[in-house]
Amino acid sequence: MQIKKTVLILHHDKGDDSGPMAVLKVVNYGEPVLRQEAEKVTKISAKIQKLVADMFDTMYAYDGCGLAAPQVGELKRIFVLDCSTEDNPMPQMVFINPVIIKKQGAMISREGCLSFPGVYTDVKRYETISVRYMDMKGKTQVMTVQEGTLLCRAIQHELDHLNGVLFVDHVIDRFTTDQLLAEKHLPPIEPEKILIEPELDEALAGVAL
Repeated sequence: MQIKKTVLILHHDKGDDSGPMAVLKVVNYGEPVLRQEAEKVTKISAKIQKLVADMFDTMYAYDGCGLAAPQVGELKRIFVLDCSTEDNPMPQMVFINPVIIKKQGAMISREGCLSFPGVYTDVKRYETISVRYMDMKGKTQVMTVQEGTLLCRAIQHELDHLNGVLFVDHVIDRFTTDQLLAEKHLPPIEPEKILIEPELDEALAGVAL
């Protein structure tokens, strides 16, 4: 199997400049809310619709391509994405109550996170996933993304947030990452939170880091 070493790019220029923006505060690493499991959404209420709109405004204001509700202090199983690039325009996406139902392959992904300003590190990810979720109309959708695309990695990254899991829990080089965290005045990695992922480790064995 071919393993690709790629970079999860979090910078974005897209956004609607018309109308007032509701930019929420993004919670930084170290806040307890980032380690809590989010609650299932049972109704697409006006409050949920406003939260989603505010999350998009916040994501663009912070120059991101993805944002999960716990990152703005809301323990709801929602995340938003805009993985458009100049060469590959894509629509805005909203994932409600998402669940990964299939995963395979492995890759190394260089990632950052809006809750970890200025910190980028290599983490382990699946190369292909299928995710089941509810859209803003309350309809169940299934999406399969392959080849370790930005969208594939962003879905895994943001869905982790809904389970109290952070990208540094998939870290490859803990000690270098701890140095980066210290430079940004953020807490060190929590060793007990680092995930044991034998399937990914086996697939990635021998890959040059």
